[in-house]
Amino acid sequence: MPVNGELRHRIERALARFSPSWEGRDAARRAVALKMLILCELAGGRLRVVDALGLNDNTLDNYRHGKTEPRHSTLNMMAELAEVPIEYLGNDWSVEDGVIHFSPPEIPPAGFSEPSPVWDLADRMVIPAYEDVVPGQSSLDTTWTAIPGGFWAKLSVDPENMRVVSASGDSMLPTIVGGTPIFVDINDRKLEDGSVYLFDAGAELIARRVQRFADGSIELLPDNLERYRSQHVLKDGLAELKVVGRVCAASRIL
Repeated sequence: MPVNGELRHRIERALARFSPSWEGRDAARRAVALKMLILCELAGGRLRVVDALGLNDNTLDNYRHGKTEPRHSTLNMMAELAEVPIEYLGNDWSVEDGVIHFSPPEIPPAGFSEPSPVWDLADRMVIPAYEDVVPGQSSLDTTWTAIPGGFWAKLSVDPENMRVVSASGDSMLPTIVGGTPIFVDINDRKLEDGSVYLFDAGAELIARRVQRFADGSIELLPDNLERYRSQHVLKDGLAELKVVGRVCAASRIL
């Protein structure tokens, strides 16, 4: 935006007056002070701004000196008064040779820096992780996942016995969300009351909460009881259950 004549001189005089007080202030505070200074002159000067926004002289000067920051609503009203598009407030402003520049902020490219190989991370345990699990199949194509060692300490489990499996379906909502990883201890098949276990049902792997009864039978409960029924297993039928292991933890979508 080019500025000429008296407006250019007013902006240059204001910069000469207020910019020395920006020394030592952080970049964000300096940027806001510059915007307030420019908007004030574009809006017609101090008297018009004070009258239109209901500010006092000291408050406006503190904004331009960078001593305090205005609210977003004040900046928006200043932009409207100066007839500057509000979306420009998020840009980086500068003044050079009678031209006000509104430069979009630099946004770093998407993605993450390349991580170190997981086997070089001393504080992490590397365990198998299965994306496509075929029930009843003993040999699975695996990827690997590295988990901080402190996580296993909280679960009180041996990482050597842990497997990560991708959950499917909605039968265990809201505890387990389909498509998210679940952590299974393949060494724990005791079917403790109240715990969640992963079962090989032949056509699929299913997770169910266990409820034990005094007669030795158990109930396999889905947490989503509105859509799924529980299954009662008599004591004599427990030996036929194919228990993969206890579900120790489940990831959640935030």
